[in-house]
Amino acid sequence: MSILRRLGAAFRNAPSTNYPLGKTDPYALLPRDAVLFDIGSKQSGARYQFGAPPADAKVVCVDIREAPGVDLVADAHDMHMVPDNSVDAVVTISVLEHVNNPWKVMEEIHRILKPGGIVYVSVPFIFPFHADPDDYWRFSHKGLEVLCERFDRVDGGFNRGPASTMCHLLVHFLAIALSFNVDKLYGFNRIFFTWCLFWLKYLDAVIGRFGTAYIIHTGAFFLGRKPEA
Repeated sequence: MSILRRLGAAFRNAPSTNYPLGKTDPYALLPRDAVLFDIGSKQSGARYQFGAPPADAKVVCVDIREAPGVDLVADAHDMHMVPDNSVDAVVTISVLEHVNNPWKVMEEIHRILKPGGIVYVSVPFIFPFHADPDDYWRFSHKGLEVLCERFDRVDGGFNRGPASTMCHLLVHFLAIALSFNVDKLYGFNRIFFTWCLFWLKYLDAVIGRFGTAYIIHTGAFFLGRKPEA
C-alpha cells in the first residue's frame, strides 16, 4: 500500500504548465534593509519564480485571512494600519483578479510606498476561472500598465507566452469535456492531461520570443517606482 500511496502522490504532483519568460527580478532594485510587503502572500514568504528576497529585507506577509506565515491580516483595499510612505517595496502576485476593486488596491499600494519605492504586480490574462474566494478580473499587459499608471514604469509585459497559455487551456478543456459532468473525474482528468501535455510549454522557448507572442499570453507583469515627487 505504501508503494501505491507514493505513486498516487507522484501522480498528483504534476509538472507546471508554465514556461516562464524573462528574468525580471524586482528584488534586485531593493535598498539595504528594505521593508518589503507581500500582499496576498498566503504561505509564500515573498518567494516567487523570480527568486527570494534579500536576507537583510524585513518581509511583511499580508493576507486577508490568518494563516501560517502571515504577519499582517488586512484587506488590501484598506491597509489603514500601515502609515503613509513607510514601505520600500510591494509585490503582489496573482491577487488583483480576486479583489473587488483593483484600482483601490493600487491606490493603497501607492499610499504606503515611500517615494522611489518599488512595486511589482503579476496578474493573469487568458486564464481559467479560479475562485479564491472568488474571481473577478483579467488584465492584458497593456491593461495592467493603465492600472499602474501612477507609477513610473521600469519594466513590464507578459511573462507566460502562447505555448504555456494553450497548454494550460487545453488541460482544462479536455478535463471538462471528458469529465461527463462528474467533479471527481474532472479533478483526475486535470492532473492526467497535465502529465500528457506539459511538454507543450517548452515551445515558448522559441515562439514566446516572437513579435506576435503577446496576442496569446496568460500572465502580465508590471515593475515600477513611486515617483519621487
